[in-house]
Amino acid sequence: MATIDRNAAPTKEEIESFLRQVDFNLSKGFIDFFKETNGADISTDDKYILLWALTDMIQLNKEYKVEEYAPEFFIFGSDGADTAFAIEKSTGDIYEMPFIGMSKEQAVFKNKTFADFIENLVL
Repeated sequence: MATIDRNAAPTKEEIESFLRQVDFNLSKGFIDFFKETNGADISTDDKYILLWALTDMIQLNKEYKVEEYAPEFFIFGSDGADTAFAIEKSTGDIYEMPFIGMSKEQAVFKNKTFADFIENLVL
């Protein structure tokens, strides 16, 4: 059983600003989830996932140099340590990859949609 500690929801303006800056198709269920919370901590018996605040994602992707090292992806969170969770821009599929050595070659498929990613965590 998972515990989801949600942040306050982003404003309509914050969501619209994010969507204007994204130049790829988001994974199914992504924006629906983030309309309800501006980031969240999800913990299970054996996992911890930190979903970044929607309002911070663009800047964090720049700071982690995702465009340079793994331009096919957009990171939306981590395990709080060395693993990133990302959307593959061309498909919307969800992958995990290491922050150090992040690349298409190191990416491991997790789920077809963001909704499935969340559902598999909470089941």
